[in-house]
Parts: sequence; structure tokens; C-alpha cells
Amino acid sequence: MSYDPRTIAFVGELLFPPMQLRADLVQSVHNSLFRQPALGYQSFQIAADGIHLTNLAQTPGQVSSASFLPDRLVVREELRGSTVEDFATRLVNVANTAFAALTIPISLAQQITVRSLVTPKQGRDGREFLARRVLAVGDALAGFARPLQAIGLRLAFPPTDDQRAAHQVRIESWPMDPRSLWLEVTSTYAGAIPTAQLPQVADHLYATYGFLTGPVGTFLAAHDNP
Repeated sequence: MSYDPRTIAFVGELLFPPMQLRADLVQSVHNSLFRQPALGYQSFQIAADGIHLTNLAQTPGQVSSASFLPDRLVVREELRGSTVEDFATRLVNVANTAFAALTIPISLAQQITVRSLVTPKQGRDGREFLARRVLAVGDALAGFARPLQAIGLRLAFPPTDDQRAAHQVRIESWPMDPRSLWLEVTSTYAGAIPTAQLPQVADHLYATYGFLTGPVGTFLAAHDNP
């Protein structure tokens, strides 16, 4: 990829057979992680939708959480400056601790989401870059007789014989910085993983991140020439 992506969010979802969550067991997960400063969460909250472990936001929009829902574990880091290696370590360790404490035998499927920002080299407006260079609809938009606030593109790629993941890709303008583009790849891995092999979710994370920095970046770069 010819860009320097600024990754702003990682989300990992591990689905498991539906169960009745026990607050005391999730509390034991919280206690175990809390003893590890790099992995711990400050707060423990029981809510209508599940049980949430969270860290206090230091800046607006920042999220650091591990959510226990009846059929999945969701680990989320947003606007925290985490690298893909940081999140891989957190995701694997939180999952190992949680599945062991809750005696969950298997993850039925996994879903990974990565969101990043990139800045095109040509032009100073991401909306114009997408409208005129990528989608080639710039002139046609004049018919709306309104300023363009946002524009985007969504792509879906199913699994193949060689690639078992399904990828959903979104490429959009970024209102917080008109020059940047907001990229999201959500990858679904349908294969089951026994608890003993949960470190495999790190491979899924790296594959999703590689799809964003590889094929998605190459697609944009093909339109980013003088």
C-alpha cells in the first residue's frame, strides 16, 4: 500500500453457543485481567444486553471494552492508538481468559473489523477524490443542486475455495478531516475454533488488516495518480 494508514478502531467478535451468563464468572474474568495492567479493565457493569468490562475514555469517542453477550464476546479498541500487534495480544488473552472461566468449549465463528484513515495524494478533498477519480460521478452530482456532504462506496467479497473469509468493505469521506478517507473492512470467518486453538483469531486479525492495507489500498492507489 502506498499510504500510511492511521488505524482508529479494532473490533473482534467471537461467537459461541448461546448460554446464560453468570455474573460471578465474568467478574472472575475481570479480576484476572485487572491483575495484568496491559490487559485490564477498570469497570464492571451488568446491563440489559450483557456484561461489559470497560476502561474510562481519556478523549471523546475513545472506547476500550470487552462485552459478554449471551452468544458472543466482543473486544473493542477505538481511538486508543493501538497497533495491530497490541490488539492481537489483547484479543487472544481476553478470549483465552474468558473462555476458560466460562467453560466455553468452542468459538463457532469469528468476525474482525478494522477501521483506518488514509490521505489521498491527489487533491485536498476526499469527497472529490471519490466522486471524480474512483466513482467518476462528479459531473452527474451537479443535478442534485446541493453541496456534497459525504460520499462512499461499499463492496462485498464472498468466500472462495482458497480464501475462507467473507469481506465487507466500506470506503467513505471523513467529515472530521476533509482530506482523509475512512476505510472499514469487516471479515467473517465461519469456521469453528476449539478453545485450545483460540490464538488462531490473531491470524484472522492480521488477515483482515492485510486486506485493508493490501487490496483495498491498491484499489485506491490505482486512482491516485497525477
